[in-house]
Amino acid sequence: MTNVTQLIASAKQHIPFTNQAAAQGFLNQYGVDDQAALISALYIGRDHIHDSSIRADYVPSGMAFDRFFQTGDASKWLINPSEFARILYEKNTNASVYFDAFLRCVPAPLLANF
Repeated sequence: MTNVTQLIASAKQHIPFTNQAAAQGFLNQYGVDDQAALISALYIGRDHIHDSSIRADYVPSGMAFDRFFQTGDASKWLINPSEFARILYEKNTNASVYFDAFLRCVPAPLLANF
């Protein structure tokens, strides 16, 4: 399991992805749990693009705020891993902005376990 800040730094070196295949090539370096962390970070950042912290009502009671927060996991995918490359490619240059928002809003203790 790779730390999400390292995953984001690595992804930002490849943005903009030239096509979906390039995004998939990047993702292939990582296991599905790391891929899920990137996609979750992307959507959390998008949802908090103008915020400085995670909104109090953002995480439903009883739900884990972790790398599978937006994607689900092997027991119940909310976003299938086969869609991860398409999502990265479609968000492309906006992905950097979303990742920056994620890093700005998520407190360091939560980042360490994400």
